Amino acid sequence: MYRALWTKELREVLGAAAVAMAAYLLLVTSGYATGLAPWSERSRTIPFLGATFMSFFGLIAIALAITQGLKQTVAEGVRETYLFLLHRPIDWTRLIGVKLGVGLTTYLVCSAIPILLYAWWAATPGTHPSLFEWSMTARAWQVWGVGSLIYLGSFLSGLRPGRWFGTRLFPLAASAVGAGGCFALMDSLGLPGVVVLVLLDSFLVVMILFVATSRDYP
Repeated sequence: MYRALWTKELREVLGAAAVAMAAYLLLVTSGYATGLAPWSERSRTIPFLGATFMSFFGLIAIALAITQGLKQTVAEGVRETYLFLLHRPIDWTRLIGVKLGVGLTTYLVCSAIPILLYAWWAATPGTHPSLFEWSMTARAWQVWGVGSLIYLGSFLSGLRPGRWFGTRLFPLAASAVGAGGCFALMDSLGLPGVVVLVLLDSFLVVMILFVATSRDYP
């Protein structure tokens, strides 16, 4: 049963993940987009410290997080499959846990790959004229981390009943504000910002489980 659910959820998110991976790889390898390319001559751009890479990486990560969170929830309502899932011989909280596990893992893995590839290139001698330290990747990892908050906020917005132009999008909007705050805290204080991010993620997971077990499914 669990294997079937994992397979189903993986199929749900593979499309968005594939598009995001293509965009990530284009960003990392395109000299036009980042000023850095393995096949190009030495670049004057310092890896990870240029605004171009961080801006595009953040946009792709946020788009992936929102798309996956909404697709895993809204699609069930559109296809009217919630009742079918409810009658499976599995606890409803565990079923939601499988959804969250697949969606969050897919987002984290897909968004970590371009950071690691870019860092591997930057750490290779002779590829650029500037020094490279792994600490230079900190902001990219911060964006990677706060994307989990965006994903959970999107998931909760898609799961909640209500009007789209009413309060239904409130969790997504609130998570976006929280993500910005967590990024600022991690950027200035480091570990305390990570702790706040984990606490907010945990709170959203609790709210998702509460809404999932208490709402009426048509």
